[in-house]
Amino acid sequence: MHIKIKRNVAVALAIAVLAGILSGCGNKDTSGLIYTTDFKAEDFVDLGAYMGVEIAVAAPGVSDDAVKMYIKNTFSDYAEPVSGRRAEMGDITNIDYEGKLEGVAFAGGTAKGTELIIGSGSFIPGFEEGVVGMEIGQTKDINLAFPDPYKNNPDLSGRDVVFTVTLNGISAPDVTDELVKGLGLTDCDTVEKYEKYVYDNLLVQAQADFEQQKMDEAVAAVEESSRFKEPPEGMVNRLKENLTNTLTSYAQMYGMGLEQYISYAYDSEAEDYGEFLAEQAKLTARRYIMLAAIADKEGISVTEEELEAEFAKMAERYGYESADAYKAEINVDAYREFQLIQKAREFLGENAVVK
Repeated sequence: MHIKIKRNVAVALAIAVLAGILSGCGNKDTSGLIYTTDFKAEDFVDLGAYMGVEIAVAAPGVSDDAVKMYIKNTFSDYAEPVSGRRAEMGDITNIDYEGKLEGVAFAGGTAKGTELIIGSGSFIPGFEEGVVGMEIGQTKDINLAFPDPYKNNPDLSGRDVVFTVTLNGISAPDVTDELVKGLGLTDCDTVEKYEKYVYDNLLVQAQADFEQQKMDEAVAAVEESSRFKEPPEGMVNRLKENLTNTLTSYAQMYGMGLEQYISYAYDSEAEDYGEFLAEQAKLTARRYIMLAAIADKEGISVTEEELEAEFAKMAERYGYESADAYKAEINVDAYREFQLIQKAREFLGENAVVK
């Protein structure tokens, strides 16, 4: 059955949908304008309001289910059959299921003896949550709707379906103090301490995700109110080449061709993936230009001292003998630009009003 949703989305450049009126920049040759330091960003964008933009972002938090699932995944190699309780998040279950559309079983929607880790995101939204609370031997109907679009089977996109599910068995690890001690964590030798350790680490990640989403939402809000001119040709070409190289590497890693990977990663049905890549590069260039223009207005910059400190940190992290050795392997101009863009993103996130 192919109701599993895969989103192997890993791209080096941000993708944005802009709601501006795109206009040309005359016939001036811009092929030599490659980085935002090569031109005045404000010449290519009319900024909308960017201070105190209102955004909606959920507050960071960690549920008990998230902690349970993390711990069960950590010790999944020790899973054994359990009985006398209902299915929980993180359990390894064995199920039979039959999916019906308007009362008729649809192709690929039926299987027996399937292993499902509850909370893994292997099935369409709502399916795994529907198994939570079931008892071994129980059969129940789970009413769901397929995502729209649904790439694996477009005929099912957005359609209401019913899955009849039977829970055959549950397996889960019996997490003990001895297992926890085996992890070798400092001052973490009991299950209770490990639960707190996991909670604290998940909370740190949730807070980081919250800050990232704040920046993403704030940038998107400013884009909606800004108006863009055609970005410099040189910059677009550079970003397209970077994006092509990055996606080609990911495609090879997953055993796909570039066109196939783009289709999955971007949910795209573009006939000419070259044009598609060019359009994504153009959108990214506009976003960079917008953020660079904000940096100019707010006096945001990246000093040489900051860059050198970053190079030293990266050199140590990746095992280079010196910062100079690391710099010799990268595009310093692109790195400097990236650091500026990140500073501008952080500025927008810090000044956004979260609803």
